[in-house]
Amino acid sequence: MNKPFSIIMATLLLLVITNSYAGEKVARSLIVPKSGAVLIQVSRGFVKVEGWDKGEISLQGELDDSVKELIFKNKGKKTLIKVTAKGLNHWGDGSVLKIYVPRDLEVYFKSVNATFSFVNLASGVEGKTMSGDLMANNVHTALSLSSVSGRVKVINSSGLAEIESVNGEIDFSGEFEEVELKSMSGDITVNIDKIQELDLENISGDSLILGNIRNKADIRLESVSGDIYYKSSGELNAKCELETQFGGEIENKLTKDKPVSSSMHQKKLQFVSGDGSGELRMNSVTGSVTIDKKP
Repeated sequence: MNKPFSIIMATLLLLVITNSYAGEKVARSLIVPKSGAVLIQVSRGFVKVEGWDKGEISLQGELDDSVKELIFKNKGKKTLIKVTAKGLNHWGDGSVLKIYVPRDLEVYFKSVNATFSFVNLASGVEGKTMSGDLMANNVHTALSLSSVSGRVKVINSSGLAEIESVNGEIDFSGEFEEVELKSMSGDITVNIDKIQELDLENISGDSLILGNIRNKADIRLESVSGDIYYKSSGELNAKCELETQFGGEIENKLTKDKPVSSSMHQKKLQFVSGDGSGELRMNSVTGSVTIDKKP
């Protein structure tokens, strides 16, 4: 066999190996410890991670047309699921995967623009994506989710939560002891009926807060230029402090208390509503601050 022909055959063989996963349907399973962690890395597509009672991880679905490599293995109490694509120029559809994991496993994920859905997990989820949406339903203990431009939605969940977005929307509700919500320009909607402590920071997006403030709850809402709107769904029992720095308006539709203006266009409003058992602080630099009651 001459040298040029050998090079051509080697190149063809490499291409066949590299493309062996492209567009492939997968149905694999792996026995894992009852407690431990799984790390999921998928460049793009849609991934649903659902907890179940079996002591194994099941990987099902179809891989990206441009997949270079699929890794599905465990080492001790850690399991790795990794799907990588060739280069930066992808073509075809992204991977569509459904992953069943023992519900007590800790779940970690990392992606560029995949959308993730997490369902029925008991030991928390942590990770980030660039442009994909993130959804958590019935996830407990701890949540740490980050997306640059994708939407983040959390429902029917509990524990501790830290949610970040640059310009994607955040829609949040559940029974939580401590919550941190941060956004640069995306709108935030949060129901505080079952939240004990909330720190919300929004630079230029608008924030809508709904629900009742719990006994001894601490609700802190801040923005730079975005508007903050709080709408109580019942009697408000809280010590309230509202403040704007440079020309932002304060509108109190709940009581007859009026804001006080000072130099430098600063406005402040302090009052106690109901038994004052909770705390509500709303602060914006140039955005408006409104407190209201749901009819």
